[in-house]
Amino acid sequence: MKKLLLTGAALLALTCGVFAQGWFQLDNSAANYANGVAIDTAGNYYTGNYGLEVWEINNTTSAAAINTAAALSGLTAYGMLTPAAGWNLEATYPGQSMTVVGAFTTIGTVKMNDVAPAGSTVTIALAAWNTTDASWAAMLGNVTAATRAGVVAFAQQTTDWHPNPTPGIPPSTTLSWGADLVMMPVPEPSTFALAGLGAAALLILRRRK
Repeated sequence: MKKLLLTGAALLALTCGVFAQGWFQLDNSAANYANGVAIDTAGNYYTGNYGLEVWEINNTTSAAAINTAAALSGLTAYGMLTPAAGWNLEATYPGQSMTVVGAFTTIGTVKMNDVAPAGSTVTIALAAWNTTDASWAAMLGNVTAATRAGVVAFAQQTTDWHPNPTPGIPPSTTLSWGADLVMMPVPEPSTFALAGLGAAALLILRRRK
């Protein structure tokens, strides 16, 4: 009997894990949207090609640290989005076109399988780049003088969704943005190399002293 109860509990936990999900509507094109995608500086809203990654973490406290880092460097902020830190890469949208200034209008519903508990408020991080590369990593491998990238994070209410037997309540259409997603210049590989040489030279000089 105990074995049956334990098996039942394990199956229930597994089922809950499968249904630990949420979705939201990624569209900030409404007339009253407070923030958008900018290039170089906040408020300088962008149109053109872009790619996007959607990251999620099951808390509402991680946005501030990401946004503080992003204000200085999108690369630094992106480096904080790791599975080891609890972040989940939920979706990647390469080859998009931003036709409404500063606004996401082509992506629509983002379905996430890692929201726990299902339908809860989580922290979302959006990592965007202004090229047609297939991912953030691919973008870093093809950097030019025109390459821009950035990150923004915010708390977002999601809607629970169960695929069986029918979808649940439609996802929220309200984005809880608190800052612009500013895509700033990404250093070219040669810049990294020069920085490395400079650091090495400084170490040599210090040793000689």
